[in-house]
Amino acid sequence: MTARRVKGYEIKKMTAVLGATALVVSCLGGCGSGKDESASASKTTAKSADDVDLSEKVDISIGGLSLFDSSTTTWPTEVIKEVEKKYNCTITVKPYDQESLNLDLSGGNTTDIVQIADANIEGVLKGKHAVNLLDYKNIAPNIFSDDMNYRNTIMQNFKSDDKDTQYFVTPHVVSENAEKNYGSLVPTGYVVRWDLYKQIGCPEINNDDDYIEALKAMKEIYPKTEDGLETYAMSAYNDNDLHTYFFKGCLGEGYVNLEDGLYVQDAKTNDLVVDIYDKDEDVKTPFWSGVEFYNKLYREGLLDPDNFITQGEDLTEKYTKGQYLGGTVNWFYGTYNTNNKGTDKEYIALPSKLGWVNEPNRAGWTGKYMFVSSHSPNIERAVMVLDYLQSSEFARSAESGIEGRWEKGDDGKPHLTDDTMSMKTDSSRVDEWKASGISDSGTDNLVGWDYNNVLSDGGLVNLWNDEDVMKANLTTAEQDLCKQFNIDLPSDLLKNRIEDGTSMDLSEANPTIRMCLEITPKNITRIDSNCIEITENALPGLVQAESDEAFKSAKEALLQQLADAGVEESVEWWQNAWETSKSAIDKLESK
Repeated sequence: MTARRVKGYEIKKMTAVLGATALVVSCLGGCGSGKDESASASKTTAKSADDVDLSEKVDISIGGLSLFDSSTTTWPTEVIKEVEKKYNCTITVKPYDQESLNLDLSGGNTTDIVQIADANIEGVLKGKHAVNLLDYKNIAPNIFSDDMNYRNTIMQNFKSDDKDTQYFVTPHVVSENAEKNYGSLVPTGYVVRWDLYKQIGCPEINNDDDYIEALKAMKEIYPKTEDGLETYAMSAYNDNDLHTYFFKGCLGEGYVNLEDGLYVQDAKTNDLVVDIYDKDEDVKTPFWSGVEFYNKLYREGLLDPDNFITQGEDLTEKYTKGQYLGGTVNWFYGTYNTNNKGTDKEYIALPSKLGWVNEPNRAGWTGKYMFVSSHSPNIERAVMVLDYLQSSEFARSAESGIEGRWEKGDDGKPHLTDDTMSMKTDSSRVDEWKASGISDSGTDNLVGWDYNNVLSDGGLVNLWNDEDVMKANLTTAEQDLCKQFNIDLPSDLLKNRIEDGTSMDLSEANPTIRMCLEITPKNITRIDSNCIEITENALPGLVQAESDEAFKSAKEALLQQLADAGVEESVEWWQNAWETSKSAIDKLESK
């Protein structure tokens, strides 16, 4: 790799490429589009955005791996209509999977603005598919604002080539003005059905064993749903590789998950930790903590027998029907809580060791990079739209609604209107709520500023995170929980545990280390992919082990298979790459 001098010291240029898709994407570098590739070298002649001619209405398309299909949603929302009006354009969104993205990149037929993952960066750079945003700095004041300096430095020195270039921006950049915030609810941890948990006396849950005992007790009093369906503690979801298993352990043991679970990051020390291939019996790494947990559920008869064939959509369906008593995240509840609003029968997450909040993403979210296509017929307009998506104004609109949905109060700060808060909770206004575009998950990955940044008007980006608003919007079950534990908000359960040292959040973790890892060599990618497949195949034997001895035997067999697959070579490479990245970031942040 080529070294570049940044602020007086040498940094090894590194681009993160994690996962097997790197092998596919890297081949795109030599693919020609058959189109004029000079666009990426052009520059705007405009001295500012005001000088750009917007008289002609144009179409601007946005596509990405983490985006939705605008043709199947309430689109355009109020929020997006304001963007279209501002830049005289029509905006559509297209979802990509890896295959369709590769095809469009190789043919130079991508959307005008594209959102990709780490594994795609090398191919985009080699194929010259992205516009150098520095050539359009005059019309991109938000991208190149002082508040984005740290993010831009990372993009220019770790996600670029050997020229003075910047091709990518990231969503959800945390500024120095961000306010530590836990929201109203704990998003991850030990999920319980509140009514059942209350019936068993709200026993204290400090670890996995406490949780399993609570789940057993809830199962005894609620073996079937009101519709006669069997209930279970929980199930895995099998459409996200090993995530179910290592993420559960991350929450319980204080680690940050990387891409695939082979390695994790210590949330306090920021050290790389070997996860699956760990032979130290005195240390429970996330994967092994998670697998042991699922094995205990299995032996207690609490695990869904469809555990190994359940997909995310299946999980959501069973949650909606009330068939699960617990879980680890709030992503799969479906419409269950909505269907039971006004009762105490909602799912609520109680904190585990690590609360998935307050990560200082100063360089934005890892693994979600946006660029303007060099093949776009409307580069200037696309740059301006991307720039606006990076603005504090758009962030406020996307999270809190367009101005008018919020207004300045007597204290001079912005507040949500009573009508806006009513719209969110009034079941007769569901369509209006969707059309507003407020807190729309479809646009979340497009927002440049993080939820808890404090803007120049003194208010948060996300005004729903104002304490008074959070209190006013608590459901019956959430209010009951607060009364039970003598707290103001359900998230105070986590906040109080962090303050007394029994839990932690992500505030000490540095995600930029993960973002700036060097390109994973093809031989290491092959080893890692093979090890993931081997581990997936071993899961049924581990989870369904009938005794401690059987579990130990299955674990030893897996570790031997991983050793035979060359995992030690992978461990050596990852440890060296991690220390190189960590050292470079430490130097950067010390300047």
